[in-house]
Amino acid sequence: MKLPFFLARRYLFSKKSKNAINYISGVSVVLVAVVSMALVVAMSIFNGLSDVVTAMFNSFDPHIKITHSSGRIFNQNEVTPVLQNNTNITAFSATLEDDALFSYSDRQLVGRLKGVDSQFGNVVEIDTLITAGDFVLYDDEIDFVSMGYGVTYELGASLNYTEVLQIFAPKRTKTASSVNPMDDFTKVLSYPRSVFEVQMDIDNRYVISSLALAQRLFSYDSTQVSGIEIRCADEQKIDATAAELQKNLGSDFRIKTQDEQHEFLHKITQSEKLMTFLIISLILIIAMFSIVGALTMLIIDKKHDIRILKSMGASKPLVRKIFIFEGWLISIVGAVIGIFLGAAVSYAQQEFGLLQTGGDSFVVNAFPVRLAAADIFYVLAMVLGVGFLAAYLPVYSITKKHTDNELS
Repeated sequence: MKLPFFLARRYLFSKKSKNAINYISGVSVVLVAVVSMALVVAMSIFNGLSDVVTAMFNSFDPHIKITHSSGRIFNQNEVTPVLQNNTNITAFSATLEDDALFSYSDRQLVGRLKGVDSQFGNVVEIDTLITAGDFVLYDDEIDFVSMGYGVTYELGASLNYTEVLQIFAPKRTKTASSVNPMDDFTKVLSYPRSVFEVQMDIDNRYVISSLALAQRLFSYDSTQVSGIEIRCADEQKIDATAAELQKNLGSDFRIKTQDEQHEFLHKITQSEKLMTFLIISLILIIAMFSIVGALTMLIIDKKHDIRILKSMGASKPLVRKIFIFEGWLISIVGAVIGIFLGAAVSYAQQEFGLLQTGGDSFVVNAFPVRLAAADIFYVLAMVLGVGFLAAYLPVYSITKKHTDNELS
């Protein structure tokens, strides 16, 4: 094994009798390096974009959310004792959310009302999301709400208490037929007190109220909720905590971590990352054809060396190993250079934000990038695997044609 590798290394870095072989080998190394660099940078960009999107949702989502497996309302007293006994849970908040009709002045909007209890601020850092007003949901027997930026815009709402916000929801129990259709709806009144901004899908739908107001609107008692949101002390143990809660609460309840709360979005992001990886890998496969050309010319150029090796007792498998190693070394050198450059570019962008988005309207000031060790491993494995096949498969066919006479 040492002899084939030694000769392959000499052939790669020594000057060939035909300069074209040097150029083709150099071009092969450059192509592999460029594609390897592109793979690392592309994976890092997807990591950064995924982090930005996840952070936007996670700022509004709890570490863990508990709902009933059937989607129905449940009694929070069934769950509370289990939560109180878990040492990794620092706070939990009971919530009740459902669709509702919001009416302000002469405008109306169908959205989502989320009622939260007094612990909500300890579970979600809602104060960091408030862009106007202050997050107060009840004060001096007056109900207030916090509205998403998109809801505020659509309703034309203001925080100066000149107009009251009317919230309607269908009654759960049907009453006798009435001439007035509004008799089939429950109505509560509140004043907009603050505006929050998270992400467009949330901002355009959500209004946050006190849990008591939501229970009154949807005709539930003080123990009935649609979910319980949890904050963990150690974020590294979120999955373990969720698994423990699932075990203790049983199949009647669904326990979801932050990633699972937006499972579809997570799958879409990972699918796009995989497709990008495969597309660039296809370009890598095409680039590997240059290695085939370099090996073909090298074998022809080294016919004299092959005859000498034959006279010294070299077998055909030994000769083949030399040129397989030669082709693989081209891939290895290109991969190392490309991964190093890709990692350097990604790290520089990650730490220093060299490439700016160019406007205050963007969520971030610099294009998001996150370099992950796992991606470097995948890129290295892909390049070396494809590089080995690109050398192994053609060498057998090439050596059969050009070395049979020398080694027969």
